[in-house]
Amino acid sequence: MNKKENVLNSINLKSVDKIPTTYRGLENITKSLFKHFGLLEIDDFEGNHLLFLEDLGADLWASGSNISYYGTFQPRYIGPPVLEPYVADSHYFYTLGIKVKTHTVSKFDFSYLVYGEDPPLANVQDSSEIKEGFLTSKLDNFDFKDFSNRRIYDKRKLDLNYISYESIKANKNDFICMGNFNSIFMLCCFLRGMDNFLIDLAANKKLAECLIKEVGEFSIEFNRRALFEFGNKAEIYSMWDDVANQNGLMFSPDLLKYFLPIYEKLISEADKYGLKTSWHCCGSVHDVLPSMIDIGLDIFEVAQTSARNMSFDELFKLYGGRICIHGGIDVQNLLVLKGKREIEEEIRKVFKLWGNNGGIILAPSHEIMPGTPIENILFLYECINNFQK
Repeated sequence: MNKKENVLNSINLKSVDKIPTTYRGLENITKSLFKHFGLLEIDDFEGNHLLFLEDLGADLWASGSNISYYGTFQPRYIGPPVLEPYVADSHYFYTLGIKVKTHTVSKFDFSYLVYGEDPPLANVQDSSEIKEGFLTSKLDNFDFKDFSNRRIYDKRKLDLNYISYESIKANKNDFICMGNFNSIFMLCCFLRGMDNFLIDLAANKKLAECLIKEVGEFSIEFNRRALFEFGNKAEIYSMWDDVANQNGLMFSPDLLKYFLPIYEKLISEADKYGLKTSWHCCGSVHDVLPSMIDIGLDIFEVAQTSARNMSFDELFKLYGGRICIHGGIDVQNLLVLKGKREIEEEIRKVFKLWGNNGGIILAPSHEIMPGTPIENILFLYECINNFQK
C-alpha cells in the first residue's frame, strides 16, 4: 500500500501496513526543523513540504484541525474586502462580519489570529433583533464554481505549482479536503461574543435558538452548494467546533440538541459524495463524541490526551474499533516537558493498543508549540518508525 491507501485503511478501521502519522507544528517550530534538516529557503513551506516529511519520517502534514495542511480547497470569496486593522482569515470568518486581528509573540517569533473582537451581535437583547436571513444573504459573496487552495491566504509568497488541485491530485501524497462554516458553536460565539452566547444558552434560550437557526441554515446551504460543485473532486470533508475544554463540554450536554441535527445534516450531505468526514474538537469530548459517531462521523481529532479522561487507554476502551482517532501525542506536557523515556512509553502504549488493526493516525494533539525541544520532536518520529520495523 502507498501512504494514502494506508491512511484510508486506518480511517476505514481496516488493517494497515504501519500506523500512519502526520506532522503539525507552528511556523517557527517548522523553520527550526527545516534548518536541522538543511532544507534550503526555510520560508518555502510549500516547496519543501514533501522533502521535509521524508526527512522527518511522517506520512502527511496536517493543520491544527485538518488532516491536510496543503490540500484543503474552498470557493472563492468575491464580496467586499476586509477593512483595516482587521485581516482576512483563511476560514472566511471575516466575510460574515467577524473581526479578526493578528497578534504577534515577539519572544517566540510567531503570530496567530484573534477572532471575535467587538462581536457584531454583542448588543442584541432580544431574538427579534436578529434579522432573518442575515447570514444566508451573504451566500452570493462566494463563487462556488471557482475553488482554490486555502493556503493562498497565507502572507508568504507561495508557489502555487506545489498546491494547485492538479499537482496535489497528481503527486498522490496528500488528500483533497474541503469544509467551511461548519463550526456552529464557535460561529455563534464569534458573532455574539462567547460570554454572551453561553449566557444565552443558559438564560435566554429564545435568542440562542434564533442565532443557532440562522448559523445552521447558512452553514447547511453553504456546504450544500460547495459539495455540489466540488464534492466529487474531494476525499475528506473536515469540520471543527471547539465545544469542550479540558474538563468537558462548555455547556450542558442537554444543549447538544441544538447542534447535533446540524452536524448530522452536514455529514449526511458529505456522505452523498462518498467523502470521509472528520471533526476536530479540543478538550474532553466524552459527552459529545458518542453522538457524533452515531450520526456517521469517520475521524475524530485532535484527541487531546492531556484533557480529563482522554488518555490513549481511555480512548481505545471507549472508541477502539468505532472511529479513527487522529492525534493524541500531547503537545502541552509530553513533548514540551518530558524526555525520551516518557515519549517512548507513550508510543509503546499506542502500538500495544491499536497494533496494525487500523483506527488511529498518530500525530501531535495540535500544532507543536514554541519552546518544544527539537530533539523531542525528532525522537518522537524516530521512535514511531522504530516500532514499525
